[in-house]
Parts: sequence; structure tokens; C-alpha cells
Amino acid sequence: MISKLSWLKRLKDSFTNQPTDSESFSRFLIKNDLNKKYLLIATAGIFIQFIVFKLCYPFASYFTDSYTYIDTAANNYVISVRPIGYSRFLSLVHRLTTSDTALVFVQYLTIQLGVLYFFFTLRFFIPLRNSISHMLFAFLIYNPITIYLSNQVSSDPLFASVSIIWFTLLIWLIFRPGWIHLLLMAALLYLLFQIRFTALYLPAVAIPAVLFSRRNWLFKVSGIILVVAPMYLGMQHIKRLTQQDTGTAVFSAFGSWMAANNALQVYPHISMQDKDLPTAECKALNKIVKQYFDTLPASAKPGPDEFLWSANSPLKTYMYQVQEQKKIDGYFRSWHAVAPVFTQYSNSLMLHHPLAYMRYFILPNSRTFFLPSLECFLSYNEKKNTVDSVAMKWFQYKSDRVTCVNKTVQATLLAPIPWLWLLSNIVFCSGLLLVVIRAKRYKLSPQLLRTLILAGTFWGVHLCFSIYASTIVFRYQYFPMIVCVTFSLILINILTTHYRHKPASTM
Repeated sequence: MISKLSWLKRLKDSFTNQPTDSESFSRFLIKNDLNKKYLLIATAGIFIQFIVFKLCYPFASYFTDSYTYIDTAANNYVISVRPIGYSRFLSLVHRLTTSDTALVFVQYLTIQLGVLYFFFTLRFFIPLRNSISHMLFAFLIYNPITIYLSNQVSSDPLFASVSIIWFTLLIWLIFRPGWIHLLLMAALLYLLFQIRFTALYLPAVAIPAVLFSRRNWLFKVSGIILVVAPMYLGMQHIKRLTQQDTGTAVFSAFGSWMAANNALQVYPHISMQDKDLPTAECKALNKIVKQYFDTLPASAKPGPDEFLWSANSPLKTYMYQVQEQKKIDGYFRSWHAVAPVFTQYSNSLMLHHPLAYMRYFILPNSRTFFLPSLECFLSYNEKKNTVDSVAMKWFQYKSDRVTCVNKTVQATLLAPIPWLWLLSNIVFCSGLLLVVIRAKRYKLSPQLLRTLILAGTFWGVHLCFSIYASTIVFRYQYFPMIVCVTFSLILINILTTHYRHKPASTM
């Protein structure tokens, strides 16, 4: 009986006991004079930036993905080519207002609130010199790409804001782990999964943070389950919905198309034999692919996503052929019907030609990772003066015409940003390596060292996922850039300071 009571007491303690620290986060925000100045400057800066920007860009900006998200929201589809989380967000905002300005403001404000929470969390746990703190604050609050990202009707701003808050909660799990932080982190991770399927790699970042926490086995095991189980169940649910709607049991048809697109980047440099392919469907696809490349001019250089969207793509040719043979009703069902074949085909190509795949896809994609294209940031609304009817109806525009002060000036304004991303990667990787190797010299606390390792883990996992499975453009690097630049500054702070445990600096 005593043993049972002892076990119950330990169980209760695991839920109630918290690491003891003298100062609360709320008191730190309110009582610290420098923090109050930061809050005042941030509040003024956020609203002034937004007002000035909307005077220059009265309408939201659109590209191809925008209309997919709006169409899904307008028709309340249960599945789409892309995850439906952002479409549900559009529907939620639409119930309150049809204004595109309101949507942009909500997107912008959530990012700015996220970076403020991130910034003050770092100041709360990590002693920063005033100069480093000021630079970090200016970068996070006055980053020009934030407002341009927020002005797009796409999942990118919502994914960025939730990601920043989610990563901040990982830092809390390392320094002051609590059940509320764990539950919120797991909930936001599932939300990220609903917004964009690239969140599938994030459990590889969340699990180390849970293991780094100063809590017992119950907390850590529960955390791992909360990270993994909802995403797994979510994948199975989406697979069932897809089968019901299209007749094909696949989790992400887009992922299969992307894998095939990536594989075809390698095809001109290899010889793919029918004997290397597992099914008759793959052999039929290979025949079409061979015919395509045999007739392709030598000077032609397909783009990184050419085979996804081009009407002449061999993937599209195969899809239309299957659609006709099997009498499949509609483009959407056909898009999904060929996805399993594309997965098999791309896997076979990588299995039989791993070195070629490394040389002709992974290495070029690695170079693109460090200096990505600004893509849709190069111009407003893809340089178009009009928007599609679905956007016009959704936001109740009086006409399909949209205007701005200049459609291309943003390309000049944002041109240095990819170079900042490249520089931050160099500083972060070299600084992290040096600090980890010489951690004792800098007298790093265990929590800070684990946080640095967590940031390095995120960088490494994101790098691997991006160059293996994704088309790389800068809008996908916004959140990683926030992390990379921030921790580059923290590492500079450590390397240039005789590091000691001191309270956060005040002005």
C-alpha cells in the first residue's frame, strides 16, 4: 500500500513540479525598462509599417497557389492539391470580414506577435549585450520581407507565424519545461501539419527538445507520443478522405508528383531500363519520358518545377493517357490516380542511380538552398493588373483590377535578403561548431548549450529535407532565416563576450 501511494505521489509530482526560477516572464516584460521601450517601439513600428505599406499596395498579392486556396475555401472541399489548413483559415477570417486588407493585417500581426514572443523569450533566458539585442530586435520587427510575405494570399505567412511560436515553445521546454508548454507545442505542430505537409520533418526537431527538458520519463514519453501520434493519425485520415473523394488511397499526391519531377531532372544523364522498373505502369511512364527527352532540343534546360506544371510535361502526358484509358472523371481524380506510379518510378530511379541523383539533383539543389530565388517576391501579383474571378468574388472586389505603386520595386528592395540568408548560414554553422567544441571555455549553461544544439538540429534537418524533397524558393526559407540569423547573433554574442550567467541587460 505504501509503495502504491509513493508511486501515485511521484505521478502527481510529475505534473505539478516545475523547475524553480526567481522571476516570472510577465514580470520580466513589465518591470524591465528596456523591454518596455522595445514594446513601445515595436507597437509603433508595426502599425506604421502596415499603414505605409497598404498605401503603396492597397490590394493583396496573388499567384497560382492563391487561387487554389481560395477555391478550396469557397467550395469547402475536404481535400485539395495542397493541405486545407490555410483554406480553413481563409474561411474563418471570411466569416468576420471579406476585406483582403483585414486578412493581410491578421497575417502580418500574427507574425510580428510571434517574433516578439521569440525575441523576449530569448532575452529572458539568454544574457545578451545591448548591441546584439538591438540588432536582433531591428531584424525581427523591421524585416522588409515580413510585410511582403504577409501581403500574399498563401499559406506561407500563417505557416511562418505558427512555426515561430512553435519553435519558441521548444526553447521553453528546454529552460522551463511545463505541461502547458508541451501541450501547446504538440497542438501547434499538428496545426503546422494541416497548413503545410513540410511539417512532417518537424518531429525530428521537437523530440530532441522534449528529451533535453529537465523532466522525468513520464513527461518525455508523453511528449514523444504527443508529437508523433497526432501526425500519424492525421496522415491516415487524409489518406482515407483522399480515397473516398478520388478513389486513390494516397496521403499527398503533390508529394508524388514532386518526387517524379525531381527524378526527371536526372533522367537526361542516365539510362533507365525497363528491367529496372517494378510495374507495367512504370514501364509505360518510362516510354513516354524517353520519347519526351529524345525530342527535347539540346539547348533546352527545364526549370526546377517544369515537369509539374508544363502542359507538355511527360508526367502530364501520362496522366491524360491514364485518364482516357480508365475513363477517369476530371483532372483532380486523374492527378491522384497517377500518384502511386510516380512514387514507384522516382524511387526506382533513385535506387538504381543514386550517384547520378546526388550529382544532378541533390548537389544543384544544395547550391540553390544557400542562395534561393526570390520567386514571387520579384514582383507584385506576378506583374498582372488583374486577379482571377474566384479572388474577386471572395473578397468582393468591385472589379478584377488591382493596383500598386510599383510592381517590381520590391525586387530591388529585397535583393540583399538571399545574401543575408547565405551569410547567416556561414556564421551560424561556423560559430556553432566553434562554440560546441569549446563550450567549457565560454561557461555555457546546459540549457543554453542544448538550445544551440536544437537550433543546429533544426538547421540540419531542414537542409536535408529541402534539398531532397522540395523545390527551393525564398518564401520557404523565411522561418529558417529567422532562426538562423537570430542564433548567428547569439553565437556572435557568446564568441565576443566573456560569457557568464548574468541577468538580461538593461539600458
